[in-house]
Amino acid sequence: MEVYNILFNRLLSETAKRQASDLHLSVGSVPVIKKDGRLVKMEQEKIIEQEILSQIANSFLEKEEQKILEEKRELTVVKVLGGHFRFKINIYYQKGLLAASFRLIPEATRSFADLNLPAIVADFVKFSGGLVVVAGSYGGGKTTTIGAMIEHINKTGQRRILTLESAIEMPFISKQSVIEQRLIGHDVLSLVDGLKYCQKEDIDVLVVSSAQMEFIEAIPVILDIASSNSLVIVEIDTDSTIRVIEKILGCYPSDKQESARMLLADVLEGIIIQKLIPKNGGGLALALEILVGTSAVKSVIREGKVKQIETIMQTSGPQGMVTMTKSLVALVRSGQISQEDALANAPHKEDFKIMIK
Repeated sequence: MEVYNILFNRLLSETAKRQASDLHLSVGSVPVIKKDGRLVKMEQEKIIEQEILSQIANSFLEKEEQKILEEKRELTVVKVLGGHFRFKINIYYQKGLLAASFRLIPEATRSFADLNLPAIVADFVKFSGGLVVVAGSYGGGKTTTIGAMIEHINKTGQRRILTLESAIEMPFISKQSVIEQRLIGHDVLSLVDGLKYCQKEDIDVLVVSSAQMEFIEAIPVILDIASSNSLVIVEIDTDSTIRVIEKILGCYPSDKQESARMLLADVLEGIIIQKLIPKNGGGLALALEILVGTSAVKSVIREGKVKQIETIMQTSGPQGMVTMTKSLVALVRSGQISQEDALANAPHKEDFKIMIK
């Protein structure tokens, strides 16, 4: 059996060398990397065995983290491995056996221009209060976008920024702003405890990157903070603007739905939905759906006519709005992605087929 640390260091180096975004290790399978959004088996490597993967995990997990993994059967941490590679690591059990996913974290925070984000995103971070949601599926670049938003504020404004994170992926250095990063479970006991602290403090910008952990309990507190002169940027795992709004409102009981709609309409400034699509010739292209909290959007939220938001986005390009379908069509027409990949990611496939003709 190969010595586990030699194998592990080789896999990490190969992941970075190939410029892959992820490394997946699962007992009974060969290692798999994800490059440009596609999975690639490392056929030259041997099948991962349980003992090897356990040794790999224990090599970087602290004793307390090992205990949490044993009790909760899953754990997410951020570690520097292989000398200088920074990874977000999700370790979990499947079929009673260990599995682990390693996501390579970029060394530097990227700018809005680097990420090809539209000007409206810079407008979102200028607000002194309100709610901005960055959403999408896992691996859609949400953390990178939020990092760019934080760094933009940090460089251009004198504001107190506080983050609540389940794993601190991007450490920030205070520049024009003051940035405080709190790790849930270490610096603060829970997300809700961290939010309640913010209600009593003078926070200009609150960033919540792990709302899904205590979503139902956290959302009412988040909206309350957003209504009290703090800009709140929240990461949510869902794949459309309408689902974001429905998910937020779903945290309130039926007898409080009307007041919840009023509050959400008052505080909502914008929603960004992201997808990373394999690019022709290599790399990834960013597809975006953007909602701006205009008076028309706020009106339909108050009236409970959330489904009408799709129509508003389709006709509000001059205000900075765009649907995911339109974004995918634009990427195909510019030659960045294939029509097949665009169709696979289109939320309304028949609409896409009509628009692409």
